[in-house]
Amino acid sequence: MYEIHVNYPAIITVGILSYILGTLWYSRLLFGRRWRESIGKTESEYRNNVKPWIYVLTFICWLIAAYVLSVFIHYCGASTFGYGMLAGFLCWFGFVACISLFQILFAGRTLSLWLINSGYTLLSLIFGGGILAVWR
Repeated sequence: MYEIHVNYPAIITVGILSYILGTLWYSRLLFGRRWRESIGKTESEYRNNVKPWIYVLTFICWLIAAYVLSVFIHYCGASTFGYGMLAGFLCWFGFVACISLFQILFAGRTLSLWLINSGYTLLSLIFGGGILAVWR
């Protein structure tokens, strides 16, 4: 059987960094206002609907994504930051960008919503891929 070696501290680090990036990405400093407009909610409506467990689930999902990306990088043999970024980009392009684009379009949402959401995922995956490739 083929063994997969992953670096759990690296996976946890990438999960934390992706979560922190999301906190910044969807804040007032960057795209928070525009994102809320794209989903048709005011800031108070958004704050009243978001429950604490959603933040916990988001972090768990980033840990899972970092683990799977680490496995993908292992199979690819990426061992430099650049190749790790490429692996992250390919995961984003093939699995996130294409699928989330048609979901947004069929839901009648704006392209700006897709750009905001997908841009965050892209940055998380390319930088996470770079980190996971060099920290094996």
